[in-house]
Amino acid sequence: MARNYTKKETESLATDEFEDARGTMPDGHEENVSEEREESGSDGIIRIGEHAEAKKLNKFDMFCLKIWTYIVAFITTLAKWINTGIFKIFKKKLPERYIVAFISVVLIVLLMLLFTAPFKITVNEKLSLDIFNSNLTPVYQKVGDTQDGTPIYKWGYANKKGKVVIDCQYENALEFKYGVAFVNIVTEKDGIIENYWCLIDKKGKAKGNKKFYYTTELGDRLPVGQFGDDDKLAWVYVGGKYGYIGTNGEMKIDALFNDSGDFIDGLARVRSGSQEFFINTKGDQKSASYEKVRDFSEGFAAVKKNELWGFINDKGDVAIETRFDNVSDFYCGYALVKSGSSYGVIDTSGKLVIPLAEFNDIGVAQYFDTSWWD
Repeated sequence: MARNYTKKETESLATDEFEDARGTMPDGHEENVSEEREESGSDGIIRIGEHAEAKKLNKFDMFCLKIWTYIVAFITTLAKWINTGIFKIFKKKLPERYIVAFISVVLIVLLMLLFTAPFKITVNEKLSLDIFNSNLTPVYQKVGDTQDGTPIYKWGYANKKGKVVIDCQYENALEFKYGVAFVNIVTEKDGIIENYWCLIDKKGKAKGNKKFYYTTELGDRLPVGQFGDDDKLAWVYVGGKYGYIGTNGEMKIDALFNDSGDFIDGLARVRSGSQEFFINTKGDQKSASYEKVRDFSEGFAAVKKNELWGFINDKGDVAIETRFDNVSDFYCGYALVKSGSSYGVIDTSGKLVIPLAEFNDIGVAQYFDTSWWD
């Protein structure tokens, strides 16, 4: 049976144990222990303030501490909410530390994506400008002078630090997308000048062996387009016809069309003879044929049939019957329409939110592109 000691007996036992311990200590260490006991005071309590100064936190330390506290509180609270949701669905809770670890990993990945993504400047709610894509941007720089002293300028590519990583050697250069870019090269051999466009990678090496030449039939249009936001295809002009190339430099859709547009939401407008329609990324026709079609905007494309305009959706189906003399592309869910001399505005269901009426002009027209109207 355990014995209960009085306070004096306890202190006596502690003193005896201390004296026994002193006897087993190496020379010199006993004196250090004695000094420490003397410094601790008669009551045996060490005076912290007499031996060390408390570290004072500056404003930055306090700020970081607060931020860390908020982050921990946020993650913990979120983990509890998630666990509550899991319990309601599966009638079982997970260890909260697992959820906290998962959330932490997700946040770290998001931060990494945020800092490695291309820089963007927001111009307005509908437009954003890519300064760097694939971490490279085209730059124009003087590379020398002609014999008569005229400066020579060429295009190349620089990284985010302003360092030229692909030498300025091109007559023209488009932005990188999906790790590739179109460049314009001019060479001369035996008095013969060759002027063409080709595809390069981020090291400046050619992708594939295709060359695309400008002809007067193109007018002010280049013989190459730009890769879409969602589809890794770009239109190219080959032998008087249009087709589509992939990021590997190989043709993905043969050059069979008289005109073509960029891929938007998986569809691109093309013209074959006098008919225009939409194709998918495999080159299959995905809409009826029309007299004229416009690129998709907000999931709708303007189409013209029997001299009247309407809209189809991104499945190729008729969304708004062709009944207007002119229409604009959709912007913020609305489109400007015209019948005769009357203007109005429709929503995506085709309902007139501003009824057709005879106006010389309409104030909201400034928000819609009508530059292509007949």
